[in-house]
Amino acid sequence: MSNKVLLTGISGWIAKHTAIELLKSGYEVLGTVRDNNLIDQTKKTLSKYASIDKLSFIELDLLRDDGWKEAAAGCKYIMHIASPFPMKVSNNRELLLPVAVDGTLRVLNAGLNAGVEQIIKTSSIVAMFRKPNRSNPYTFGENDWTDENWIEGVNDYFLSKTKAEKAAWELMEKKGLKNKLTTICPGGVFGDALDVKGGTSIEYIRQFMAGKFPGAPKFAVLISDVKDIAKAHVKCIGNRKVGGRRLIVGKEVKKLVELSQLIAEAMPAYSKKLPKKELPNFMVKLISYLDSSAKMMIPDLGILMQTDPTYAEELLGFKFKPAKDCISENAKSVVRLGMV
Repeated sequence: MSNKVLLTGISGWIAKHTAIELLKSGYEVLGTVRDNNLIDQTKKTLSKYASIDKLSFIELDLLRDDGWKEAAAGCKYIMHIASPFPMKVSNNRELLLPVAVDGTLRVLNAGLNAGVEQIIKTSSIVAMFRKPNRSNPYTFGENDWTDENWIEGVNDYFLSKTKAEKAAWELMEKKGLKNKLTTICPGGVFGDALDVKGGTSIEYIRQFMAGKFPGAPKFAVLISDVKDIAKAHVKCIGNRKVGGRRLIVGKEVKKLVELSQLIAEAMPAYSKKLPKKELPNFMVKLISYLDSSAKMMIPDLGILMQTDPTYAEELLGFKFKPAKDCISENAKSVVRLGMV
């Protein structure tokens, strides 16, 4: 069997960075797209950073069985990265579950039936830290799970990530193959945008730099560099120590107002547009009625999270980037690509 990797959702931001890391490391990559129209732009972006001689594409739908068996055949590894992350919050908490949960099981079953050696799934710390009655500050780690029954605090995105990861572990444990699975759990993902089809986190940086925020919500998050996340996926390959583990990838927890300061340091020309103060919590709640993207933050307003990802650095064999470098690269790439 060749060193072939089935990489789902290759047109997405994290997946593109992961594809670059894989191609540079000599792996053959079969990337899935939900629409063939995404192939040319993805190929164009990837070719700037790595040789695409070992890159191929296939159009597959996470909601349909068609083609997954054939795609997984001949692959040694699967990296399941595809997952919805909308800017807006839906009132329907279960809206994203078919793609997230059923899609995950579809990909994993195809891989297991094809006899793949290892599956690496992209999850998130949102599957770990959201639960009612937390202390402040509060600490979470690899063994913590978001409380999916907390209706007010767990929205459609948080629910989809939690249920999808739980479903993956339950399937692997049921088959006695838990050590074949590793999940990568980043926080807020920042870093080089690559192209204008960036992720939701990039949109927040863009809006900050465009002067859309009069102040920063009192919200803090673990800062994860997109290149560290990509590297973490690839470093898992053949690494027996990471089997059955949930790896938190990120370096430092920062408040949004601190991110604003880091952007100002990196790009002084934009400092006047960047928020300097924090918004009162009631104001963010009012804004959330007009802009549902603000709803994502409300349960964590004014609460400081804490986690220790050094165990993941040790298992993966490299140190994660500090927030300053990550945010600087993000801001510079947004300007370079003409997004502000």
